[in-house]
Amino acid sequence: MRAITVAALATLLLGSGLLVSEGQAAERTVTLGVVTAQSGPLAAPGKFQLNGFQLAVDTINAGGGVKVGADAVKLALKVYDTRCNAAEGANAIQRLTSVDAVAVILGELCSPVASAEAPLAEEAEVPLITTVPTAAGLTQGNRWFFRVNADNTQLNAALASYIKDQGLLPLAFLAWNNDAGRTGVNGMKALVPPDANIAYTGYFNVGEVDFSSHVSNLRKSGAKAVMLLMDEEPGALAIRQIRDAGLEIRLVGTLAMGSNRFVQRLSPKYVAGMVQYDAFPPNAAIPRIAAFSKAYRDRFNEEAHAFAAQSYDAVFVAARAMAQAGTTKDGKAIRDAIARTEYEGVIGPIRFDADGQAAPPVYITEWCDNGTRKINLPVALASPCGGG
Repeated sequence: MRAITVAALATLLLGSGLLVSEGQAAERTVTLGVVTAQSGPLAAPGKFQLNGFQLAVDTINAGGGVKVGADAVKLALKVYDTRCNAAEGANAIQRLTSVDAVAVILGELCSPVASAEAPLAEEAEVPLITTVPTAAGLTQGNRWFFRVNADNTQLNAALASYIKDQGLLPLAFLAWNNDAGRTGVNGMKALVPPDANIAYTGYFNVGEVDFSSHVSNLRKSGAKAVMLLMDEEPGALAIRQIRDAGLEIRLVGTLAMGSNRFVQRLSPKYVAGMVQYDAFPPNAAIPRIAAFSKAYRDRFNEEAHAFAAQSYDAVFVAARAMAQAGTTKDGKAIRDAIARTEYEGVIGPIRFDADGQAAPPVYITEWCDNGTRKINLPVALASPCGGG
């Protein structure tokens, strides 16, 4: 299937045989499960994720639904708030598989929660497609577990190369004191040159708001750049304290720090020159990205985000798999169809390796002093300020 623009999405899919017009076949509704954070400290990124799922479902249903065998299947979502808590995630998976009897489960937001959910999905033989967690190796050893987004190894490889080429060594780290933070730090350390000097590594607990001791240590470390492995709320606090202390260190962020909403927490003066890896530069002059960005803004009145784009694509992967398998109930057939997926999504090509991991494009974007972004990498897609 060609790269899909949102405006022509229903028409293209109808022509491919994936969707059907109303009245063409018997109509029924199939529920997809969703596990994500809708409350707690990570509710903000969870909102992006759920918005992507909902926009995809609405787009598919507006096109007549998914053609599964002789039926025109409309999609619905059953959402559970896991609050990025492993126990909540496990409970949600059990309800989705045993009570709600969903065809596919979509989510999760946090890597440790996805890790707790995956064995339960496997046991119930219900495919689980994640769209945000980045812990390396998360899908390995579980044939029921798929990930459409790039993992830490893929993301860090692009960023490590950029850091080296731009002379941003010695490098420092400021990261969450949890599996996600420590895995991110260790992954990046493994990718920078062996002789690179790691000037400082600091960890903080979720909920901490005072970064003054880390700022002091960064100042004394002599680091040229600091990588912030955290979400947008602590990231904004840390950056404000770093800049207000007059520390002119180069800032390196993550996916959570590449959105327009993130700069609105601060101001352009705080983030200017900051680089981050990105999965979806919303202002890129790429038709599939431009179309999705417009559709998302029209629906939610805010700039699109990678978490939403990745989640949008996951729904289409699930719909395509059910259509190709000809079933919404045979979990093994749907799983096998997902594994064979070759889909040109909003974020780029989605094809799963033997471990269920996709390899979408990774971008390096940079904040400009006017509050817009530019694309630095890939070089072929490099853009000036406003195009990232």
